[in-house]
Amino acid sequence: MNHGFEDGKWYIDYTSCTRPVGNMRQESDKRALDIAQSNSKLMISLSAGIDSQSVLHSFITQDIPVETAFLYLPGYNDNEYNNLKIVDKKYGIKTHIVDLDPYEYQDELEAEAEVTGIQVNSILQKRFLSLLPDDYDFVSITHDPYVIISMKERASFWFMGYNTPEIARQRAFESLPRTGKFHFYGDTNEFLASILDEEILHACMYSWPYFAFNGLSKDGVHLRTVDRWDYYIKPLIYGKYWKDELIYFPKYAGFEKVPFLKAPLAYNKHAMRTPFRDFIKFLKSGTGETRRFYENIPYTEETK
Repeated sequence: MNHGFEDGKWYIDYTSCTRPVGNMRQESDKRALDIAQSNSKLMISLSAGIDSQSVLHSFITQDIPVETAFLYLPGYNDNEYNNLKIVDKKYGIKTHIVDLDPYEYQDELEAEAEVTGIQVNSILQKRFLSLLPDDYDFVSITHDPYVIISMKERASFWFMGYNTPEIARQRAFESLPRTGKFHFYGDTNEFLASILDEEILHACMYSWPYFAFNGLSKDGVHLRTVDRWDYYIKPLIYGKYWKDELIYFPKYAGFEKVPFLKAPLAYNKHAMRTPFRDFIKFLKSGTGETRRFYENIPYTEETK
């Protein structure tokens, strides 16, 4: 993503699509084919969740050679590690395991986060990448689309900011010198448009009060924010397009079990929102126009 600062304000550029946009699965397959043109050595960050499974599936079902790597934090993401073995067996692959004790590197990770302003979890992902072969292109999926629904304004907004995981991870990886590139799998405007214009997402937005005010809760999860994508919306979209081709493991806490990786995140600092349906219309306009969106959300100690 192209982003930066201009006159002290953060901005991000989006370019409208110049071809018809397919559904999420079609765009996933197209993305795998496009990435395959960049390097014969490809490494997918595989967590065994449905996001990374879908990435792997697009490569394997199109006969694109690819390897996989897993960040293992013994004692914290053991459920994911055990699920990974099942995914490996299904596809006949052997994932590279990078074994890290997060507390061994806590001081170092927190110090770098303090200096760079990048969240600790993204700094940990940078360390993971640094331990993989330097000449491989690294493929990681980071899209967790956050649509703000304002009951007061009776409107919905697309949200993105300097500290959201998509941007923070990019900032972390760009600071790592290596010969191979990194590819964020969902980082094309066509892929983004396929998600944001998905009828299941729209249906969940219409019925949002049903989910927001039904009293459901989960430790460490705020179901009124982007977490509703993870827990409500995403599994239904994958079920619609991938059906039983993926393994739908229950969602477990993994990195969430390491408290220092969950330091408060200032998502509203240098962040922008723009009317949701206007944004989709722009993305799918077919003009190839690049539009710059500037931060427009006030940030104070009270609103952070």
